[in-house]
Amino acid sequence: MSNKNNNAAGMGEEDISKLLFRFSMPAILAMAVMASYNIVDTIFVGRLGSEAIAALSVSFPIQMLLGAVAIGTGVGAASLISRSLGAEKEEDAAIAVGQIFLLAMALGLGAMLLGFFKLRPMLILFGATPEILELTVDYMSVIVNGAVLLFLILMLNHVVRAEGNSILPMKVMIISALTNIVLDPIFIFVLDMGVRGAAVATVLAKVVGVFLLLRYYLSGKSNLTVRFRHLRPDWRIIYDIYRVGLPSLIIQMSANISIIIVNRILGGFGYIPIAIMGLVVRFQMFGFMPVIGIAQGLLPIIGFNFGAGKYPRIREALLKAAGAGTVFVTITGLAFFIFPEFFLRIFSSDEQLISTAVPAVRIMVLMYPLLGAQTISIIFFQAVGKGMSSLVLSLLRQFLLYIPFIIVLPYYFGLTGIWVATPLADMLAFIVTIMLVLRELNRMGIPLYRNKI
Repeated sequence: MSNKNNNAAGMGEEDISKLLFRFSMPAILAMAVMASYNIVDTIFVGRLGSEAIAALSVSFPIQMLLGAVAIGTGVGAASLISRSLGAEKEEDAAIAVGQIFLLAMALGLGAMLLGFFKLRPMLILFGATPEILELTVDYMSVIVNGAVLLFLILMLNHVVRAEGNSILPMKVMIISALTNIVLDPIFIFVLDMGVRGAAVATVLAKVVGVFLLLRYYLSGKSNLTVRFRHLRPDWRIIYDIYRVGLPSLIIQMSANISIIIVNRILGGFGYIPIAIMGLVVRFQMFGFMPVIGIAQGLLPIIGFNFGAGKYPRIREALLKAAGAGTVFVTITGLAFFIFPEFFLRIFSSDEQLISTAVPAVRIMVLMYPLLGAQTISIIFFQAVGKGMSSLVLSLLRQFLLYIPFIIVLPYYFGLTGIWVATPLADMLAFIVTIMLVLRELNRMGIPLYRNKI
């Protein structure tokens, strides 16, 4: 067996703790750098005023909608590839990689055309107020034209990690993020492009990342040999990708649709609350990066062992990942709860924004300790091919519970009701998550606390 195949086979034999560390740490580092770039991006833009922050806050969920399509497709392909490798079906895995290239190109073209014809009315629909509309158009007109790069970098990172290479995705994310950080002040301030400069820096950074990923496949370093025939549409493989990936796509989209709905409601209170929500979302991104990194490292491990029928290793990986994730989000939640003003002043010196945001942050982080296990559980269902279960769990927290709360609670509690909606949805969704995970483990014959003899 080749070294490449041994690299994949190790997921079924190596110590679980070592595997989680080896797969998760690169993802955690990469996601931390990516979060840092987003934070730095917002800091630079924040120097242009609260209106600029609000413009990015409206743009952010739209960017994340594009990212949702990429992540959902990438997760579906990653699950298929890891399961195929575990079952020694390398041809299916290679075809899945080819379909990712095809889908990224098609989706990128679609996003570009949609932005060209419908950008302005779309931004108004998504919550851009008259004060920030032109700034938002400046930013998003650049982003949608580079959408194909976003699709490629996010999809291929999932695919590369699924075949056992955890280092390259880390390098790609770090190099791309650092490129963005370096280019931001040049385009925003030196070239005096404002928020449009931030978007140009983002697109150029994605060019660098995509180049590194394409070089990986073209140089033959991949575990899988992708040929031109694999680039032809294969509807069986595409169906399998979206059978698991579509729920993940909907999960990601629902979270961002929720933000869009919230922005529209917040617009009734002015653009300051929109800016606050944008900052809180960035806090959450930064705080959740370790958990997302752990989850990304967990997916190929569970997927491979599920394909190989090694169920006790699935239980061990699930518990260890959930424990580590809980530690990270608890520490993060405490930091945001105790020192909210410190974090807020990194982005803005607007006293009205600060005074309104401090209680909002403290309310919305109340249930952070519950979210580590919940996030890991969703990935568990995706990795074993149970996309519908992961869909239900995520929609509960981010849409089915959250949306009614943010619509109803403001009638009784005003602006505070919008902030309270987050911990309420988190708590109820966590309870349902634990019940479904226990039921699924019991159905699979996987004991939760001890190896089954």
